[in-house]
Amino acid sequence: MHDTRPLLIVAAACGALLLAGCGSKDKDTGPKYGTETVGRRDIVVAVEAAGTVEPLLTVEIKSKASGEVLKVNGETGQLIQAGTLLVQIDKRTPRNLLSQAQASLEAAIARRNIAQTQEARSRQLVQSRTINEVDYEKSQLELANAKADVVSAQVAVENARITLDDTDVRAPITGTIIEKLVETGQVISSPMKDFGGGTSLMKMADLTTVQVRALVDETDVGKIEPGKPVTVRVTAYPNQPFPGEVYKIEPQAKQDQSVTTFAVLIRLPNPQGLLRPGMNADVEIKVAERRNVLAVPTVALRTPREIGTDATAMGLDEAAVRQQLGSGLAKAAGPGTSGSGYEYGGHYWTFVRRDGKPVAVNVETGITDLEFSEVLAGLNEGDAVFMLPSTGLLEQQARGQEMMRRFSVMPTGGAKKPDSKGRGDAKNGGGSSQGSQGGQPAATDKPEQPAAQPGTRQGGGDAAR
Repeated sequence: MHDTRPLLIVAAACGALLLAGCGSKDKDTGPKYGTETVGRRDIVVAVEAAGTVEPLLTVEIKSKASGEVLKVNGETGQLIQAGTLLVQIDKRTPRNLLSQAQASLEAAIARRNIAQTQEARSRQLVQSRTINEVDYEKSQLELANAKADVVSAQVAVENARITLDDTDVRAPITGTIIEKLVETGQVISSPMKDFGGGTSLMKMADLTTVQVRALVDETDVGKIEPGKPVTVRVTAYPNQPFPGEVYKIEPQAKQDQSVTTFAVLIRLPNPQGLLRPGMNADVEIKVAERRNVLAVPTVALRTPREIGTDATAMGLDEAAVRQQLGSGLAKAAGPGTSGSGYEYGGHYWTFVRRDGKPVAVNVETGITDLEFSEVLAGLNEGDAVFMLPSTGLLEQQARGQEMMRRFSVMPTGGAKKPDSKGRGDAKNGGGSSQGSQGGQPAATDKPEQPAAQPGTRQGGGDAAR
């Protein structure tokens, strides 16, 4: 009599593994799945993007005067009030130019006074006909030129005074020094004399209000508009959200490896100065919100193409499920998704527990945050919906159950029972020499060999004692 225990043990082990993987036995009507209760909750839909913190206003400070830097006040990160002295430049040359301009002005005034005296005398002489009209007109011209020279000299003095004042570089705005580009002893050039634009001394920024330049996918930019609330988070303060709002959307798109994005500018107050230029920021732009609405777990919603697999998983007939859904099935369609995962509402169906049995019902949904979807019609508060896994997993479970069923009905071949001396089948070392087809002997089977002599080993049998 053949011993079938080895094959039965293997089959039992395989069956146990398949049962563990599939979550059900072959005799069960289908896998047992948990349920979730439909209830009320808040649903918030947000567009997520990454960006960089930027100053709202940045000023590059240059000096109109040229010369050696004698003094530099302020350090990077320091808050400076408008009008504070930042850089002092050598004043000797501008001061000399001012003195020279003042001397020229005094000379021009003296010449004007002389010209006025000569003009008055010429007027008297022309009235007494001592001189002719031509000489009088010459005196008038000299007076006019003298007055013009005075005006030019006054302008030169004013310019020289401005040049002298320019040697003291003061803060144009109230802000923070974000970059310091000059040190004491350095010789700088004026942008008015240098075609390169002159020497940059410092950079200041107003950080009381900052902005984040976030790149948003083109599929999401249509949902965003100025004034939308935004939550900003930075790595430096992961547990502290910063509120802001959308200021504007740049009109020009950016292309990067076939990905089209638009820059969205987000402004937010920064009274404590925690947000600094260059910080990487993650933004959540709230585009939709529903408060205290009926919501269903999104994974419970199914599409028409999943009916066959889902019905099999629940142990139901596909035709019966389609009949339960009726005309509403024609409206059901998969949602349109965007780059951020935002989904629009639509028509779906799901299994609801009614009287202890799964019943297919149509569901109309609104907005969704991917985890939960707003219920507009089809479900009531307190309904228990079945949480089925993905279609791919259900198909794997079905294939596993089919394999288990085939193992359970597969015939097994007999095996020769070893005799008292431990001899088995000569070909298979004590195992079965039968094929897998109905227990018939294989074509290559050979007759049983005689017992081995002491000190020898028969092919696959026990060693002689």
